[in-house]
Amino acid sequence: MKTVTILLVIFCSSILAGGSVIDPVLSVDEKPGDWLRYDNSSAEWFSWSGIYRGVWFNLEDFVPGWAGGVQITETEMWFFHNVTYPWDTSDFYAEIWNGSVDAPTSQLDQVLTTAVHYSPVYVSYEIPITVQNNFWVLANTELSAGGWPSLMSDGVSSEIAHSFYTNDFIKWHAWEPSTGIANYFIAVLPVVWNLDGTTWGSLKTTF
Repeated sequence: MKTVTILLVIFCSSILAGGSVIDPVLSVDEKPGDWLRYDNSSAEWFSWSGIYRGVWFNLEDFVPGWAGGVQITETEMWFFHNVTYPWDTSDFYAEIWNGSVDAPTSQLDQVLTTAVHYSPVYVSYEIPITVQNNFWVLANTELSAGGWPSLMSDGVSSEIAHSFYTNDFIKWHAWEPSTGIANYFIAVLPVVWNLDGTTWGSLKTTF
């Protein structure tokens, strides 16, 4: 009975947070290349919290001292559909913004995109998008009545939040399921990225 109660509490808290557990835990792989990402590639949650959900990227997390911005050639997002929480639409806007951790401030690109269940959704840019050192990649679900399609995330308890959601584009909330601060499955591919001396793998455990 105690186990059942604990699981019920976890389930209820996840619903209140606008997310639910992916069972079983799934693992994903992205295209080859030096993708910049904060998630650990092990899917544990899917979320429909907020009209806008996105990841704030700080290039210094990947190469300390980097201050020149970068050009983005492609973005990647993963979504998860569960029949218990059916999507009312698969369409969303994939967006790139400049902005600090406080909020996105300057929109650079918006593309109408269609989500696919448990499969990577790529947006390619024929003309690369130039971003500053701090930028955001968002899934804008304003076409939906309930935050669909639902975005996947890991369950890692990170020290620094990089995944956020909001309904008003003013107050941004860190994505924190019951496991702690987690990371949406959103990644970007730069035109040129040299990890000489410091690899993303070595930094990943820090952030």
